[in-house]
Amino acid sequence: MLTALQIKLSIVIWGMLMGNDKDQKAVFQKAILILEKISSDVNEKIEIFKSEISKIDLPQNEDKKDALQNPYLLPLTNLPSKIDIPKIKLVEIGPSIAKPTPFDRLRATFFYSFYLKYIKSIPFLRWFFIRTWLLLFPMYARIIVSLPWANPAKKWRPIIKMQDFVLANQRPCQQVFGPVRVETPAPKVLPAEDQALLVAPHDHYVFPAVYVAELGQAMVCGGSNLVFVDGAVVCHDLYDFERDYTSEEMHGRHLIEPTTQRMRLLHQDPTPGEIDCAASFVDACAQNYAHWMTEVLPRVAVFCDLPAYAEVPIIVNAGLHPNIMQSLALVVGNQRKVMLLPVGRSIKVNNLVQTSVTGYVPFERRNDKLQGHSHGMFSSLAFASVLAKVKPHMTQPKHEPWPNKIYLRRNSGIRKVSNIDEVENFLFPYEYVAVESEKLDFIQQASLFHNAQYIIGSSGAALANLVFCGSNARINIMIGRLEGTSYWYWQNIAASVSHNVTYYFGEVLHANNGIHSDFYVDVNKFNLSGDVL
Repeated sequence: MLTALQIKLSIVIWGMLMGNDKDQKAVFQKAILILEKISSDVNEKIEIFKSEISKIDLPQNEDKKDALQNPYLLPLTNLPSKIDIPKIKLVEIGPSIAKPTPFDRLRATFFYSFYLKYIKSIPFLRWFFIRTWLLLFPMYARIIVSLPWANPAKKWRPIIKMQDFVLANQRPCQQVFGPVRVETPAPKVLPAEDQALLVAPHDHYVFPAVYVAELGQAMVCGGSNLVFVDGAVVCHDLYDFERDYTSEEMHGRHLIEPTTQRMRLLHQDPTPGEIDCAASFVDACAQNYAHWMTEVLPRVAVFCDLPAYAEVPIIVNAGLHPNIMQSLALVVGNQRKVMLLPVGRSIKVNNLVQTSVTGYVPFERRNDKLQGHSHGMFSSLAFASVLAKVKPHMTQPKHEPWPNKIYLRRNSGIRKVSNIDEVENFLFPYEYVAVESEKLDFIQQASLFHNAQYIIGSSGAALANLVFCGSNARINIMIGRLEGTSYWYWQNIAASVSHNVTYYFGEVLHANNGIHSDFYVDVNKFNLSGDVL
């Protein structure tokens, strides 16, 4: 016979095992059917079971729950129909057969799973483990590569800027844009007393000329924008290795000596592919929507504007998000071959066509003791090239127009506003519509931002869509008050498309999590600004 406690336990277990079901009530009904099959004399217990179910606040499908509890959420039923996206001519390059990197081996351990599940969410411990990795791994790597039996192909190589390489080797080169001056006035800050925290790195910057060069025979490695030519490593012109960490270093794929400007591979593809001619847009940060939108896609757009290279295939990262692939399709069209290169694979290109940097922000700071860290630089003309290709595909919703005021609801686990309910309750009476950007495809996001006049959200990748904002848009960003934050990052992007941002500073809750810390925002400060209301 089943006790009431066993019945309650059955409910809990079924809820856990079937937690992915969209309709949780169906889950509990399955439990009832199971009990009915166990014995014919449990009718009384089933009634208890049903009674217990009625007392439980059953979870609902998130879309239905939001629609019921929050009438201010952008209704998915009003979104425009999916547009016809050009079908890219994709060529997939198979996975690597090389030995896994040390970081790959670490990720396969129980310790790493334990870290992800229990430690990463604790700010201080996350900071401690990242710093320990950055201290110990380079020491370990230097020992391994110096052993007598180390692979000679993983030798030290000098790092050279692309412009220097082109000039030194007299490679064919075509300038697309000349240098562009971008004015970067200080963002407005609330509360006003925090304005002093924004120490201006500049009141303007001059973005260098954008050009396309043929580098000759080169090796392109999956997951990296560094290319290997004639025994050297060619990097883009804005890298500053003394100040900047690369993603490849932090993931154990490269070893870089910033003082001597040299680099060593820690992972080598034993069977690289080969192609006669191609242009590479592979990047370590391409999977991140903000980096893609501001650093990679503009390079692709600039290159695709050149008729001389209309038949040249391009190489991009394998495994990119569907929204990123949609943006790529709109820029590339359906006449050009696109090769997908996974991390761990390499391809030898007999004539590599390389587009120079059109935007860059460092992945991580290498040395906080140095001054003059970059907050990001971006080419306004490259952004204009992207907009010119995307704007004709922008759409309107089925029933009502795109909202005039949007609030970007951030569902990520980092940089959260701790009093988000208070923020939302304050904004919604002012006709703001909550948007969960991860539920929209690329062209829907671009259309939404292009039509919005008032935008507010916490710092996150969705804000990269501000490059599509209309001329009268007011962009408001909630961000933690923390020394060393690159506050000019969003301002530099906005300034490149003739906009400015307003920051709403919040009290950081756990400073050891750095720029990814959660924070508290005083909603009363919103009343002081016509930018929001």
